[in-house]
Amino acid sequence: MDALLCLLLVCYFLPELTGESRERLLSAEYWIQRMRGEHLMTREGVLWRGDPRVPVVALTFDDGPDPETTPRILDILRQEGVRATFFVVGTKLKRYPELARRIAAEGHALGCHSYDHQRQTNLTEEQVWRQIRDCQVLARRAGVQLVAYRPPYLEQNATVRRAVQRWQMPLVMATVLGEAEHPTRTHAWVYRYARRAHNGSILLLHDTYPHTADALPELIRALRQRGFEFATVPEMVRQLSDGPHPPTFLRSHE
Repeated sequence: MDALLCLLLVCYFLPELTGESRERLLSAEYWIQRMRGEHLMTREGVLWRGDPRVPVVALTFDDGPDPETTPRILDILRQEGVRATFFVVGTKLKRYPELARRIAAEGHALGCHSYDHQRQTNLTEEQVWRQIRDCQVLARRAGVQLVAYRPPYLEQNATVRRAVQRWQMPLVMATVLGEAEHPTRTHAWVYRYARRAHNGSILLLHDTYPHTADALPELIRALRQRGFEFATVPEMVRQLSDGPHPPTFLRSHE
């Protein structure tokens, strides 16, 4: 009975208190990382969360650029004075390089979300490396820089981490996710999403969903009402890089 009560505590209260996802709190890997002081960003460069002492969150957008929705989202971010991070898919970057240029020109960060959005954990290290290389080639042609990597479906393993390390960029996970693909009540979705944010939270959104663009102004207002400011992923990494265990890709540049 005591064990059951402890489990219920973890499931219902600790996510709210710690700002971590329920799935991560139930993972042994999280507690091992926490004992090592690597639960925010590991020595391998896996970014789980920004500094929990600072009321800053990161808006991140996956799966674009999209010719219909990405411009709408960029317009809103410009109007609200918010900078975000866009994790682009290589095949879409190839088709819409002008959108990548606009993202960079307006002060946002660009990251790689694989070349074709297949599960990277099914690939070899060399295949993952080539997925990133193909995105980097397209980014250089577009005149932009990719400064982070997020695996499709947030699935990563040692093979993926080794490939990303070779590119000396952070591998970015997310703290708040669960954005509905077809929400029936926008206000309820925004409220729930904003309530799950904590200091250092990385919010996973999509610039391919029209309803995300519809809800974005309300979401930004809700987060500001809770006292949060906004940062890009590179800004979050820089805030953590002065810690006792800087990742190897940062140490290599010292």
